[in-house]
Amino acid sequence: MSPEHTLTNSEVALLGLLSEKAKHAYQIGRDVEHRDMRSWTDLSQSTIYRQLTSLHKAGLVDSAQDVVDGRARKVYSLTDAGLDALRDRLLGLLAEPESPTWGIDLATYNANLVPAKDAVDALERYRGKLQEGIACWEATEKYMSSCTCPKHRLAVVRRPRYLLKAEIRWVDDFVAELKEAHDA
Repeated sequence: MSPEHTLTNSEVALLGLLSEKAKHAYQIGRDVEHRDMRSWTDLSQSTIYRQLTSLHKAGLVDSAQDVVDGRARKVYSLTDAGLDALRDRLLGLLAEPESPTWGIDLATYNANLVPAKDAVDALERYRGKLQEGIACWEATEKYMSSCTCPKHRLAVVRRPRYLLKAEIRWVDDFVAELKEAHDA
């Protein structure tokens, strides 16, 4: 991997899983599924295989043949260079906020093209879905807490709740503005 290359988020997730212990690609896929990582990473089974090959060529992971569950499998492990690259990227991710692109921003920007009442109705449905999302993340946190999950991993399921609650506050403010403009 060239020095100019920055690890992608999915590469970071993959290297993070390999930092726990050496694993074969299928086990990584099971870990992603069991930990519900698809909700916050771009890892799919096909992505895992492709990225493992790329990371291996870059010298960030090693591979060895092993027999797992009676089958020959290629087992991947993190190299020292891979661990260094992972640590560097993690520090960068922790320090730099990302600017997500959301469909709601496109709709808000063009909200003047639909009747205000219809926009308010749609936003109220959106708000309800945000509340459902909060309940889902709360249930996930409860489950993970029962499994004595480490605090840094619990933080991953707490953060979306905070974001969704902030989004609800924004929706409430915007709906009030639309209603006020409609009544004026």
